[in-house]
Amino acid sequence: EKLGNPLPPQYALELLTVHAWERGCGETYFNTAEGFKTVLQLVMEYQKLCVYWTVYYDFNDQFISDYLYRQLQKT
Repeated sequence: EKLGNPLPPQYALELLTVHAWERGCGETYFNTAEGFKTVLQLVMEYQKLCVYWTVYYDFNDQFISDYLYRQLQKT
């Protein structure tokens, strides 16, 4: 924030952390410094990201499908 760019909401930061972990090793034990670096890189350009999960959140259920399509069309 001191640099003039506000951080994304806390929940978004948590989701970016999960995304980085899943893209990486997905293991319980991992290199924390490398994970932190990855999350920081994602935060730098978080407004350009479109991250979503398909496990438990897929397009097979009509209600979820309609919701996901509406969300993905947002800016």
